[in-house]
Amino acid sequence: MSPAATAAWSVQSTSQRDPAAIPTTALRDAGSPASGSIEVEQKFLFEPSIEEKLVALGATLAGNVSFRDQYFDTPDCRLTLADHWLREREGIGWELKCPPQPPEGADISSPTTESWNPRGLTQVPPRSFPLQPLEGAGRQDPATQYQEVTCPRDIVARVGGLLGVDLAMSLRDDVARAVEELGLEEFASFVTRRRKYRMGELSVDLDEADFGYAVGEVEAVVRRQEDVPEALERIQELGRQLGFDEKTRIPGKMSVYLHKFRPVHYERLVRAGRLRKVRDAGATQGEKD
Repeated sequence: MSPAATAAWSVQSTSQRDPAAIPTTALRDAGSPASGSIEVEQKFLFEPSIEEKLVALGATLAGNVSFRDQYFDTPDCRLTLADHWLREREGIGWELKCPPQPPEGADISSPTTESWNPRGLTQVPPRSFPLQPLEGAGRQDPATQYQEVTCPRDIVARVGGLLGVDLAMSLRDDVARAVEELGLEEFASFVTRRRKYRMGELSVDLDEADFGYAVGEVEAVVRRQEDVPEALERIQELGRQLGFDEKTRIPGKMSVYLHKFRPVHYERLVRAGRLRKVRDAGATQGEKD
């Protein structure tokens, strides 16, 4: 199968973004969606000829940026095992990617009931949040939905609630200090070079990570859940024009990074259903030395 013809779906929602905390230039360059919007996306592996195909279809280059992502968790992986992905993105700030609601029939219990309390902080009963497999792990339905929380106070409240820790008022608007106080550790850090194309209401990101993995994404941003099917149709149409195979799931950069550099963490997440086996998705780029 041609790498450019391999694709997978996901649906994400963003909410509670604090525009005042994000530089305007960073928002423009990164193409960040508006607050409360829903991101509908299709991942694909691409060949060098993809940019020529996009231009031939009328797409225009909208940006060429590089940024570093740093991800944080407890030493025993409590956040990621609970399907919560806390990162600091260069030029954007802190973001928390987490499920907005439980999928039908899903167990919404967190994987641990013990509070995380490395520094004698005030403890509260750990809160349970909805879980669902990242990138559709173990599901026939190719769509997943995630909320992207960017308001610092909401990030601190959600992480503290999940870990069963009541943080001091002085920390509730400062994610960096809360991360330090909670004893969270960096478990992933990588740089992505992104070339962004726009084609009408669609955007196409071509990402090359500094650990040897390249993945593309076609994205539409909508305001309402009922607009998602129409957005999917638009993306599917562009996918057909570019020759995508919608049946093959493609892992994101994080899956491949953990597979390559943090195998113990990766295997724990696979066993918990948070990630799929990278080899099952045909991510041959991620297997390179």
